[in-house]
Amino acid sequence: MLTKEQFELLLEKYERDLISPQDRERLFEAIASGEFDQLLEQRIDFKLRDQQEGSNLPPLRSSEILQNIFTSEKQNAAILPSRPNKTKHIRLAIATTLLIGIVVFSYLFYPSRTSEIHPLAASSNDIQELTNTTQQAQLVKLEDGSTITLEPGAAIKYPLHFLPGKREVVLEGEAFFEVTKNPDAPFLIYNRKIVTHVLGTSFTIKSNKQTREIEVSVRTGKVEVYENVPTTQSETNKKRNGVILLPNQKVTYDEDDGKFVASLADRPLPIAVERAERINIPVNNVFEETSLQTVLTFLEKNYGIEIITENEALYNCLFTGALSQQDLYTRLDVVCQAVGATYEIKGTRILIKGSGCGKTIN
Repeated sequence: MLTKEQFELLLEKYERDLISPQDRERLFEAIASGEFDQLLEQRIDFKLRDQQEGSNLPPLRSSEILQNIFTSEKQNAAILPSRPNKTKHIRLAIATTLLIGIVVFSYLFYPSRTSEIHPLAASSNDIQELTNTTQQAQLVKLEDGSTITLEPGAAIKYPLHFLPGKREVVLEGEAFFEVTKNPDAPFLIYNRKIVTHVLGTSFTIKSNKQTREIEVSVRTGKVEVYENVPTTQSETNKKRNGVILLPNQKVTYDEDDGKFVASLADRPLPIAVERAERINIPVNNVFEETSLQTVLTFLEKNYGIEIITENEALYNCLFTGALSQQDLYTRLDVVCQAVGATYEIKGTRILIKGSGCGKTIN
């Protein structure tokens, strides 16, 4: 028999349409036992009352709906043929009604407040569902050559064959994506309340149920991240609430207040730089009496991050030292210490602060 925690986990997977056929059967059997009637009723009641905030429905509407659902068990008893396990069949029938009600109710009555939408058809025969139940990352390969690295506890839902013109998957938890570039078929990842839209790139998506935050961090390429909310025909041209991310940038989305906060990745990594954009850098990244402006330009090009100074006199400073075998922030520490400056992360940019150097560089 399932524990209360296991039952709630299966119910949440069902609501998010990420449940496997085996787990779906376990969930329905648990409901059929009648052991979780009170928990199920409380969950539905909570969802309905939460959706009623700001609506015009009468206050007792959720109670009436619940009463109608639960009393329908007696009506089913009169319809179903007599058999030894009749009660179990009745409860399985009512379980279907209850669970469908959880998923569908807000779509029918409160479409403007629906927390998430994804287009994968539940009736499709080629939808694949996978949950990483191991303690190690698990690699998933898609038909277009894209790969998904699922972290422990994460779940993915995707079609065996993508429809023409669009590639769509549903994610729960944390995963690293490497998406094959295809301008004719955008890649969309639906993760709780946000959608990540890419053409071809690599990035990480992770969600935290406790803090109710979702984070998208870009490794290469460019992605668009926006709220996953329904729109009417008249709203399709309205600007979505979201952001566009470049390499070494990330965004954190708060599911409660709907705010996006963009910043730098926790550990920026060097990016591929076009040959035409490269500047003359000494062998092994060892600088000798080099202007700070040249050094900062080197870091900007290597990490794709804008670095600005609050004082132009900083460009008069000279730097001597090695900037190899270090991460970005360590490199900045070395440079700033050498010229008597400090740095701060301001959103997706880095600000260098200091009085500068008096000597003018010709």
